[in-house]
Amino acid sequence: MKKRRMNLLVALVVVLGLVVAGTAQTPPPTTSGGSGMALLNLENSVALHGYDPVAYFTEDRAVKGSKRIIERLGGAQYQFASRGNRYEFLTDAPRYQPQFGGYCATSMAMGRLEDIDPHVFVVHEGKLYLFNSPEAQDLFLRDPRRLVSEARQHYFKLAAQQRGTY
Repeated sequence: MKKRRMNLLVALVVVLGLVVAGTAQTPPPTTSGGSGMALLNLENSVALHGYDPVAYFTEDRAVKGSKRIIERLGGAQYQFASRGNRYEFLTDAPRYQPQFGGYCATSMAMGRLEDIDPHVFVVHEGKLYLFNSPEAQDLFLRDPRRLVSEARQHYFKLAAQQRGTY
């Protein structure tokens, strides 16, 4: 009986550990989704300094979007280099939106809101992370899982502080 309880307890701990590990790696959304918790790096409501979010994935580089091909989502205006990229964005916007509201991921892991250089980025595990410098990008690449976890914690704290709810 004791052995069965012990096995059950070990199994429960393993399952809980997997659940926690899985959720800890999920970066926060970049839009509020109605919760009012978004913390977005915008300039005159424009995200990514006007760069096309889809191009980071399809061309592996920063491509300036057109002011005539836009989409508004969650308080942010995204600009696209082509109508095809805009259409692709609309098929799965959360996939293409920058993590941590478009702020520097490494700075966010340190609890700071810092703007980005749109040319310094990483697509890691299917998500777009932006940085303010190549050095910040290098720090991220040394241990991306740890930095994503730390940045995620700070993102929610900073969003709550901005809303006056923390």
